[in-house]
Amino acid sequence: MNIQDQIKRLTELRNQKATEQLAIQEKVATEGRTKDAAEREAFAGLTSEIKMIDEELADLKEMEAVQATKAVPAAGGTPAAASTSRGAIATGGAPAIHVNKEADEKFKGQHYTRLVIAKALGRLMDMSPVAVAQQRWGKSNPKLVEVVKAAVAGGGSGAGEWGAELVQVNNQYLGDFIEYLYAQTVYDKLPLRQVPANVMIKGQDGAATGYWVGESKGIPVSKADFMSVNLTPLKVAALAVVSNELLRDSSPSAEMLVRDALVQASSQRVDQTFLSAAAASAGVSPAGILNGLTPITSAGNEIQDVIADVKALYAPFIAANNADGLQFVTTPSLAKALGLMQNALGNFAFPGLSANGGALLGDPLVSGGNVGAGDMILLKPSDIYRIGDYGIEVSISREAYIEQDSAPTGATDTPAAASANGTSMFQEESTAIKVVRPINFAKRRASAVAFIDSAAYGDPEVP
Repeated sequence: MNIQDQIKRLTELRNQKATEQLAIQEKVATEGRTKDAAEREAFAGLTSEIKMIDEELADLKEMEAVQATKAVPAAGGTPAAASTSRGAIATGGAPAIHVNKEADEKFKGQHYTRLVIAKALGRLMDMSPVAVAQQRWGKSNPKLVEVVKAAVAGGGSGAGEWGAELVQVNNQYLGDFIEYLYAQTVYDKLPLRQVPANVMIKGQDGAATGYWVGESKGIPVSKADFMSVNLTPLKVAALAVVSNELLRDSSPSAEMLVRDALVQASSQRVDQTFLSAAAASAGVSPAGILNGLTPITSAGNEIQDVIADVKALYAPFIAANNADGLQFVTTPSLAKALGLMQNALGNFAFPGLSANGGALLGDPLVSGGNVGAGDMILLKPSDIYRIGDYGIEVSISREAYIEQDSAPTGATDTPAAASANGTSMFQEESTAIKVVRPINFAKRRASAVAFIDSAAYGDPEVP
């Protein structure tokens, strides 16, 4: 995450904290009273958090100003080379990602989807992707046609040839695609600690103990626990097969379906694993953040039980001296149920909460459809590592032989007998679309997460 992204996220967090403060003040003003002890504590906590955010924003803005004075001119004698240089400077060698919002775009990622469709139909109809783009979108989006034209004009991967322009083209519209993916997952909503891939990070995971010692007595031996984390890039992937007739359909709904085929499977799998208790599979998938944790049993369904549950969730963080910057994660239904709970006077007990999240007792709450039923998770985002996003690679083929199976037997390192579920894209008049996203995450320390697995807030108590 670059400095500008950090400033944006912190500014959004500050606005959220200020909104929570305003909600508390408006509530007591409406009821014609002063703050009670819990409200005063929450209000003071928000004031402290806002102050810390302001200090961090001041540091980041100062760093941003320093960074601007050290800007490096783009190298290269051609526009393509200069663009490549700028991307490498901004991202440390990784492709730069830009978000473009055109008036013709009817849903997020539509332009990137159209780039994919133009290339697929070009092969399918034995015509150039430029001609496809001109025929379908020439009048409504001439800029897209120019971008596609630049993508297929050359004949190689060197500077000024078609490979370089293709990277430039994908960078120009890939941002919309990634933005849509981020909006669907808890994983990408949380401000996790971003680290480089393939770097060993060592740390201390247990405190050493000192002792009072009498004269001439032996000194007890102190023991400190240590740990290490090494995140190598793993990959989450999805492979969709669609009919050529579907690709020929020029309506927006058909384009949206192609986009969903690229996005939904990957985004769901990331969240399902991230928010689970699944163990790691070496070289395949990371462990879920609930792995190895003992769930806390909910105290009950009433308002006082919610407060008791929050205290229980906080307890391990407080014991580890790690109770700042925490966030809740739960299901949309539990978030909504909390927002609807009313006290004896008919006032909402936890104002500002909806199915989309909000704040619970002074801490941000994020909701997600892939959170386990009954799970109320408390975590510290800065204590969960994630590797920097490499972007998303999309591949298309209408000649490939696909093993259409949810448990394919094919593997290049250990070849197996041909599967009975193999399908030729050429023979079946279909197109295969593959999306791959390199990704990995891990808890930075054991006290990064705590959770309740039996929450049913607002439900009638069972006698």
